Amino acid sequence: MSIELIRTLSTTLTDSDLTDAISILLSARKDRQSDQLLEMKNTLINGDLVEFYHSERGHYIRGKVTKTKTKKALVQEDGIDMIWDVPMGMLKKVT
Repeated sequence: MSIELIRTLSTTLTDSDLTDAISILLSARKDRQSDQLLEMKNTLINGDLVEFYHSERGHYIRGKVTKTKTKKALVQEDGIDMIWDVPMGMLKKVT
């Protein structure tokens, strides 16, 4: 229902109101990403199993955290020796 509301508003709002609505949504997304980054940074430890989406490969890559840094983590891909330097906001813990 929320998406339908946004679709309806996108056709009924004035240009000025639509610009304001877009700013509100972008700000909310930025805040959520910041919260996700902080949560991942505070809970991620070496050896955790994580995954992240690689757009060029078109699929998720899974691996283990080998080192955590301030904003990124080093992740060794499962099954090979490839190590990725991944922003923490892109990581998702796998249970």
